[in-house]
Amino acid sequence: MPELPDVEVFKNYLTSTSLHQTVTNIDIRDAGMLSGVSPQRLKKELTGSRFVSGRRHGKHLFVNADNDRWLMFHFGMTGYLKYYKHKEQEPDHSRLLFLFDNRYHLAYHCQRKLGWISLIKDPQAFVEKQDLGPDALGEEMNPDRLAYIMNKSRATVKSLLMNQSKIAGIGNIYSDEILFQAGIDPRTKSNRLGNKRIQRLHEAMKMVLAESIQAKADPARLPANFLIPHRHKEGKCPGCRGVVKKITVSGRSGYYCPHCQNR
Repeated sequence: MPELPDVEVFKNYLTSTSLHQTVTNIDIRDAGMLSGVSPQRLKKELTGSRFVSGRRHGKHLFVNADNDRWLMFHFGMTGYLKYYKHKEQEPDHSRLLFLFDNRYHLAYHCQRKLGWISLIKDPQAFVEKQDLGPDALGEEMNPDRLAYIMNKSRATVKSLLMNQSKIAGIGNIYSDEILFQAGIDPRTKSNRLGNKRIQRLHEAMKMVLAESIQAKADPARLPANFLIPHRHKEGKCPGCRGVVKKITVSGRSGYYCPHCQNR
């Protein structure tokens, strides 16, 4: 599933390609992808408008139109955006297409149809209604806030990092990376971390997410000391070169290095 770095890359892509162009038509290929808005209303509200800015909270992308409406994208397991001109460039599983006055399109692709799209008035109100926690890269996610979240929970640290109501944006893949960089076993109870390890966890979270955005969320472009490219059977730890181990934590598969990550 696209996580915070992926969605930040999608946001940057959209803002670099699709802003300040008039929407002349909207082709809704699958109305089932819409939530809380009908196809008719979506077309009425956004046709003739222009996208003027984008913002992200956790795994959600918000796009502001110049009529003070916000389009919200969630990308599910397989979603992404593509900006293109010619029909043959269109993704195979386009669920929603915006046609602009320069004859280019913006396609929302979602092969497995696990994402969704909505039209909202206020992103902050949406965040609160969805009970999303603070964004993992936001200013409010400081060491004190992270310590408060960790110390109040008996859940494993991997599970808590993935809990969107506590911290928004981190999923299975990046929780593994953050814990690897912090040297923490994913099965450790959150309220037993202690101040030093929480500080390391905070530093690792900020670093991993920022580096992954810089690499455009492409595993092949990540730093050499990252675990993500080695999250597979018989993968080698980039630190000690030992074998990476696959485990199950709260029903989710994860990877860690038994030598480098302490419980």
